[in-house]
Amino acid sequence: MRSFLGDGTWARRLACCVAVGLLLGPSLTSADEITSEPLEEEDGYEAIEEVAYELFVEAGQDYAATLRIRVALHNASQSTRDVIHTLALPATAELEALAVAEGGRWSAGEATTLRESTGRRDPGTVYVRAIEPKHASDIPAAQIVAFSVNAGATIQVEVVARVHPRLRGDRWELDLAARCVDCLGLAPERRTTVEGLEPGDDFYLDDAGHEAKTLASSRPQDMVTLGWPAHLRRRAALDGRYEVIPSASAVDEGEVRLYLQLGLTQTSVPDHVIVAIDRSFSTPENLSRAAVSFLGSLFQGLPPATTFDALAFDRKVTPLCDGLDRRPLVTDAEAMRTVAAALNQRSRGQGTDLAFVLAEAARRARSEGLSRKRTLVIVITDGMFPSRVTPLEIETAFEREVGSLRPEVLFVVDEPMFAGAGLPPDHPVVRVATKLGARISTATLAQLDSTTSRGVLAAPQTLGDLRLELPKNLTLLDEVPTGLVAGSFLVLRGRYEGKRPRSIRISGRSAGKHLSQRIAATTMPSQPAALVARTSGELDGAAEEGFARPPWYRPSEEAKAEQAIVRAGRVGRSRHGHLDHEIFRHYLMTRVYPRARACYNRALVRTRDQAGRIALEIEVGKGEVMLARIEEIQLVHPDANLAECVTEAAWALDIPAGELDQQIYRIRYPLRFVAPAQGYPSGRVERISDDVMELLLGPAGEPRAPAEVGIEAVP
Repeated sequence: MRSFLGDGTWARRLACCVAVGLLLGPSLTSADEITSEPLEEEDGYEAIEEVAYELFVEAGQDYAATLRIRVALHNASQSTRDVIHTLALPATAELEALAVAEGGRWSAGEATTLRESTGRRDPGTVYVRAIEPKHASDIPAAQIVAFSVNAGATIQVEVVARVHPRLRGDRWELDLAARCVDCLGLAPERRTTVEGLEPGDDFYLDDAGHEAKTLASSRPQDMVTLGWPAHLRRRAALDGRYEVIPSASAVDEGEVRLYLQLGLTQTSVPDHVIVAIDRSFSTPENLSRAAVSFLGSLFQGLPPATTFDALAFDRKVTPLCDGLDRRPLVTDAEAMRTVAAALNQRSRGQGTDLAFVLAEAARRARSEGLSRKRTLVIVITDGMFPSRVTPLEIETAFEREVGSLRPEVLFVVDEPMFAGAGLPPDHPVVRVATKLGARISTATLAQLDSTTSRGVLAAPQTLGDLRLELPKNLTLLDEVPTGLVAGSFLVLRGRYEGKRPRSIRISGRSAGKHLSQRIAATTMPSQPAALVARTSGELDGAAEEGFARPPWYRPSEEAKAEQAIVRAGRVGRSRHGHLDHEIFRHYLMTRVYPRARACYNRALVRTRDQAGRIALEIEVGKGEVMLARIEEIQLVHPDANLAECVTEAAWALDIPAGELDQQIYRIRYPLRFVAPAQGYPSGRVERISDDVMELLLGPAGEPRAPAEVGIEAVP
């Protein structure tokens, strides 16, 4: 194994580290802690510094890869010191090996046990143990303990783990947590590379390409995504791995892990593309510009004879190519400029009528004689659809207009919060895609360029009705979701008693087809409770003693380090803002109620004794009214004009969006219309007190917020 200290001295690295720490200050969402043995009157002083940090990923076959994290620790004090270093690991990481080096000579470690009590160990002994996540949304970590590092010495520690990266489009990805807490004890850069790539492949840090066999630097205080090309040998639509880990202490029990993922599908090469671009208020203002750029890159990779059509939609649909003399080719630059100009002229509006735009796309494909063509409908959206319009209603509207050859549907969900964390299975766009058998890409348009846009056409389809046939002696510890989502890697844990389960059958429905597969068990060694290595001397004694924390390491310090790991794993997924009942009450009273009152006064001109009640139903997401309709109406005299006017009043609700708030809110707003008494010029509109607001969907990876007064949390 090679040394990575380079030609620079530890002093230069330490000076740089201190400078970065002073400039940047503390980070509240970063991981990794280093704590050295304190002496008297050394408050705020770290005797041992991490002077280098490198991360290597060895790209493996199919769903697993090997992760190696190397740190160099230098004792800058005048006495021997212990050090404890806590390192965040990517999700699904499992410790496999440990190695240490001093003076460039590496020594491999071996498995050992954990000791509950504290204790001292021989100089040069290094242990590592896994810190398991306490919650499903947390990430694992490794805790390194090095005893009696000599004054002025530098030791290198390599922790090896097995990881299961996330598959997004045609790329594997690992999220690397922000790690710099105060930068006084940690290296000023994080150097990363991917090894074992095929010829011509590069790896990516936050979608910036880097040549293979090079070390790319990133700021340690940033959370970054490491990616590399996926070359799956198996291309099953539904695939996974089933691992059985027998207990080390008993022969008739053990653990199981089931990894499930939608495999890559064949890249769709259409003859005709219909693009539907979401122009509702919840989408970013620059979405149209980003969509045109993405389409330009995508069309470059399609056959020159491919034709296209384009629509913009909110609750209405606007054709963007109808002014052209013919159906344009993807190579027609002038037609693309026409589409861009039409998009710029079309302002954003309230509502997201997905059923309408899909039906219109299918109708246009059928009416233009494209029934014998392979047609692809690409919906570019932020994924915020009203939940009251069911997937069945959308599918029915789509199927009603489909010709003899059903178009394929691809959702490009341009929402940065979903690009890394993935889409929750209960999100509206997921439920719709599952019903339609559509594909979903969660790559934001800003991440795509001419070399990566084509990978969107290989986005996996969603899977619904997920079912597992389990042996009777196997119990799962995790809840099984109803389906699988593109870009997500499902890991289920469980335990068995008695005979080892040999296989599990998984099944579901995708694109209207039933998928079923039996996965045979692979027996795996259990993750060691701890590992030990030595810079010199024999391992036997250290392995027999087992892992122990030194007596000076306080429980409060350990709790602080573990909490930093938890915060780092949740970075980018915290909810920064939300709307409550009082906010909605204010905007309903100032925007909807006055308009409803004006509607009723106009109705009284038509019918003097008109009275009754109307209950409005409104769905709001990211500041947009996605759906507004009458849920209940009881009038003395039927009045379609009044109903239409009150519905438009609901569409006029203008409400701010909470910062990074991905929740969908449903509001029920009942109004009572009271006819004027004799001699009075106008009637009254009263807001009925039984209005209800429901919190339908929280951010990806987070539980729904608890119910507040006047808010009903939907289970």
